[in-house]
Amino acid sequence: MAKGLRLIIGDAEGKGLPAVEQAAAAMGAFRACAQEESTLSAVAERVEATLGREFDDEQFITAVLAEVSQDGREMVLLNCGHPQPLRLGREGPDLLGPGDEGLPLGLGPLAAGPRVPFTIPWEAGEPVLFYTDGLTEARDRAGKFFQLTRCVSVQARPDPSSFIERLSAEVSRHVSHQQQDDIALLLVWREDSNPALFAGG
Repeated sequence: MAKGLRLIIGDAEGKGLPAVEQAAAAMGAFRACAQEESTLSAVAERVEATLGREFDDEQFITAVLAEVSQDGREMVLLNCGHPQPLRLGREGPDLLGPGDEGLPLGLGPLAAGPRVPFTIPWEAGEPVLFYTDGLTEARDRAGKFFQLTRCVSVQARPDPSSFIERLSAEVSRHVSHQQQDDIALLLVWREDSNPALFAGG
């Protein structure tokens, strides 16, 4: 079965070398099976099986798996306990998927049922932002969280080639000198049938 572009963004539990090792294990498993399996659910199962052999009972990774259809007109998303992707649509920002994102990778055996992906129509000129929770949990000196859907970068919808840089700068201004979690950002953009990726952190 022909597949489109597949991608993953995730966030390992914990910090330091253990978190780096967890992330590497997840990425390696994803690369090994991303184009072999017919569905994102099957990809997630393969990744989770690999992590189950390497993780202990308290280790997990939140992640979103995505697949862009070959014609670029649809995107399939599978959320494993991760913040909802944000579509920068013509009618305003739109958080994608249900608020209950399901269990992270590594905790799948505890779920009541299988993970179920969902499909969204994807129009040219409507970028989709994937990010880790360090973005939405970033706080200023007064303890106020960064408001992603209301921030200037999102509301202005600038050129996608500069969006990641502008959003990163806006978050930095918000937190000032406050300590913050690492942040990973990935923007998927389509002008025609060919998607482009812009990443930052």
